[in-house]
Amino acid sequence: MNLKKTVSAHLPHSVLSKKIWVGKEMLPEFRAALLRIADAFIDYLGVNIDVVDITMTGSYANYNYTVFSDIDLHILIDMSSIDADTDLVEEFFNAKKSFWNDRHDIELKGIEVEMYPQDVNEEHTSSGVFSVLEDRWVVEPTKFKSKLDIEKIEKSSSKIIKEIERAIKSSTKTSDTSDIERMLKKLKKMRSSGLARGGELSDENVIYKVIRSRGLLQKLFDNKSNIEDLKLSTL
Repeated sequence: MNLKKTVSAHLPHSVLSKKIWVGKEMLPEFRAALLRIADAFIDYLGVNIDVVDITMTGSYANYNYTVFSDIDLHILIDMSSIDADTDLVEEFFNAKKSFWNDRHDIELKGIEVEMYPQDVNEEHTSSGVFSVLEDRWVVEPTKFKSKLDIEKIEKSSSKIIKEIERAIKSSTKTSDTSDIERMLKKLKKMRSSGLARGGELSDENVIYKVIRSRGLLQKLFDNKSNIEDLKLSTL
């Protein structure tokens, strides 16, 4: 898919995905499947936890879903009830999450399901949050009024893609991950500022999604890991 088509794929829809929703009601069979996946993940965690809620967020709980989108299924937990050191608890759950997501390829109607343990006290910024556990909207999405400037986003994306390619080339040549790390920080800051300023359809957030959907974000992480592995493998 060329860059213009990738950008165009991020245009918002007028209705929620019919794979999951009838209007704003979740299909009962889809909800049941999500609950089965959540139960399997909770068992896998291997820790006695009180689940506060099970929620679905992300583009499929909104009008900006694309062929690249996945389902973000969150298990809400009061991490302070497990241990006073909530940072340690969060690190443990993040490690378990990464292990699960790396080793499972679960799809519903062709849509990948990603699991996330989340502290119930963590502030969320999503404009669409659905409680799968209670079968109700926590944050009901609204249709987007703004439109995307396809040409502007395409040009900006093209520029950043070149920056990413230079960072990877430079880091590979020097066996130094500094350029890749700077690029990752830039992308994270770009997306955060875009969401804070203009929400889901901000230029910065759409550019980030374009970069991610073309596999370049993963390419940065993979190259960073490869360089670190080579260093550690040297006698």
